Amino acid sequence: MDRMLKNGDYVKTADGTLATVTGEEELLQYAAMRLLARRGEFVYAPAFGSRLAQLSPDDGEQAFVFAQEALSPMLPKVQTVAAECDADGVRVCVLAGTKEAEILVPYAQTGGNQ
Repeated sequence: MDRMLKNGDYVKTADGTLATVTGEEELLQYAAMRLLARRGEFVYAPAFGSRLAQLSPDDGEQAFVFAQEALSPMLPKVQTVAAECDADGVRVCVLAGTKEAEILVPYAQTGGNQ
């Protein structure tokens, strides 16, 4: 059991307590965390995260490979069904048991302090 996240924030129930996720929903939430985090940004877990944000709309062939790489520690409980690049980012379809989710990983911003 874990705390439910939505858009990076904890979700509160009607009575003000923090909502939780379990089972397949928890696995999908964890998969989203792995895909959205940039690989190498956590000092103590350098293999955590993905390289999806590094891609561009023209890198469609790499999207599936990078998604599988990020989710490989979660196999066989979570599987990458599809991954494709579009104008907004990389859309990854993930399956955990009978539940499926689409996760949008935005491209990294160019320039600035990255």
